[in-house]
Amino acid sequence: MIATKLSNALVSPSKVAGILDWRRSVGVVMGLDISRDRIGIAVAEHPENFSETTPLKSLSLPRKNQGLSRDAIAELEAIVRKHHVCAFVVNWPLNEGRAGEQCGKTLQILDSLVDKSNALITRKRPFTLWGKCSSLPSCDSFTIDEWGRSADFARAPEYFPGMSYSSKNVLVDASSSDSAAVAAEVLQDWIKSNWVVDHKLGKATAPENPMGNYFFSAHSVDEYNSERACLKAALL
Repeated sequence: MIATKLSNALVSPSKVAGILDWRRSVGVVMGLDISRDRIGIAVAEHPENFSETTPLKSLSLPRKNQGLSRDAIAELEAIVRKHHVCAFVVNWPLNEGRAGEQCGKTLQILDSLVDKSNALITRKRPFTLWGKCSSLPSCDSFTIDEWGRSADFARAPEYFPGMSYSSKNVLVDASSSDSAAVAAEVLQDWIKSNWVVDHKLGKATAPENPMGNYFFSAHSVDEYNSERACLKAALL
């Protein structure tokens, strides 16, 4: 399968940490949370700088599937230039370990960004997908298959009378939250998983027992966008 522009720009969470280590004096990482109607934005410097993760103004998304407007893309490009963004950490909105419709929405918007701009997500300014620990069944023993799913994906949710379960529920929850705050939380969670900050010594080092890299592989991104993957996902 031929790799897409999107998959070519996808790297592991530890790779993004390495990029920020290399550019700690001038670079920042931008966090993105893509919901139904907006893109939440936050930025964070290297943890050795002891600065706070900063939520920024969210960008509105048009209704339906019209993609991002030129004005929105230009605004995001300006933010990237202003803050010297070197990479992106994108919220991977799992629901009890499941990659549902909102994950598809996230990939759709990322694909649109890659197609419409050469100044945002690129191989030189890559992105990673990060699921917050609170959204995973077990942060210590979490494993994924080729579709980006945990072993718990096949586990049926607890039943109760009148229950109506759908991956669309994730969209409802996501749209009602503060996307910029979520982007900041995801960035902070990623930072805590990749560095141990010693305030006395003024250093940030890699943890002795780092959390395993959880990310959607480049091959899986291509599969997710293929007709076969979409049909398979619709049957889950």
